[in-house]
Amino acid sequence: MKTEEFDFSVDNRIMPHDPVELRGKTRDSGRMIVLDRSTSKIEHTVFTSICDYFRAGDLLVLNDSYMLSNTLWFQSESGSTQLTVYGHESDGATIVDIKGKELSPKPGLVLKSTNDNRLTCSLIEEQPDHLWKVRFEPMELLVPTLDQHGERLDETVHLDPKRWKSEPQAYRSVYAKAPGSLEIPSAGLHFSQELLSQAAAKGVEMAYITLHVGATETYAVRHISAEEIENHKVRSEYFEVGDKCAAQINRAREEGRRVIAVGTTVMRTLESLAVDKEPKAPVEAQTGWTDLYIYPGFTFKVIDVLLTNLHRPRSSHIVLTAAFAGKDFVMRSYDEITEMGGYEFDMFGDSMLIV
Repeated sequence: MKTEEFDFSVDNRIMPHDPVELRGKTRDSGRMIVLDRSTSKIEHTVFTSICDYFRAGDLLVLNDSYMLSNTLWFQSESGSTQLTVYGHESDGATIVDIKGKELSPKPGLVLKSTNDNRLTCSLIEEQPDHLWKVRFEPMELLVPTLDQHGERLDETVHLDPKRWKSEPQAYRSVYAKAPGSLEIPSAGLHFSQELLSQAAAKGVEMAYITLHVGATETYAVRHISAEEIENHKVRSEYFEVGDKCAAQINRAREEGRRVIAVGTTVMRTLESLAVDKEPKAPVEAQTGWTDLYIYPGFTFKVIDVLLTNLHRPRSSHIVLTAAFAGKDFVMRSYDEITEMGGYEFDMFGDSMLIV
């Protein structure tokens, strides 16, 4: 399938740089477009109405990971530079972007953290899109060093560094508890405690997984530059699905109740558990890595409903939604979004519910 089929006009696109709460609104006040696959109808509404689309017995699956700072200063004999961490690999390596021109990166070069001299970074090999595969040692120091000393550097949505440090709760979901993502699992940002309470009162059950968002979310990786979508690749990301969550999913499926994925991270995690199984086979608790790339033709075995944000043209995310709802239906919805105007895109933007 040609990648150009996933292009659309961005003339009226709004991309906020701050979470909605830091713009004087409540986190559940955004707009929402609803795609009903059974009727091929599109509805434009607001996120506070989402419980109207839930049913008693639905299983709402949420990703409890939250975003860290991603950038630290390192130095070598030839100078200092900033390293932006984009994601981790299953072999223990990490993908980074080396900022600045003072340094001449080459395999074998060892850099030392200016914040904690126990933390080193060894360059392994250059990757596509000017990224580098590196190894941090000791690895267990990286997350606390990022948390204590790190900054945020982002490719397109430039966060306010002062507010990022002073008001971190605005940048994470109300149920987040697991630090580790390098980008925001953004679909869950829309839920307030009040809305979650409304859903529970309606009889909606909730389950939690952890997927630490990594290099799959970088623009260079999620933007599909290949002419055909089948030739694109996403990078591995670490996930955890516990015994309780697996049991909740299996019970819901056995009883014919819907499983709702809050975000593409949940979609990719849960479908990874079932990808090599028979359609109705139970899923098992698992800790591991997924590089599952979902595009049209994929057979969904777990998820019945998807909540996601509004995505960029030619991105792996919009291709995933097209796999779930149908390309023509999804692209028609984006035509309506751009024609109407006023919709906000990307991590701090509005949402799409596919039922």
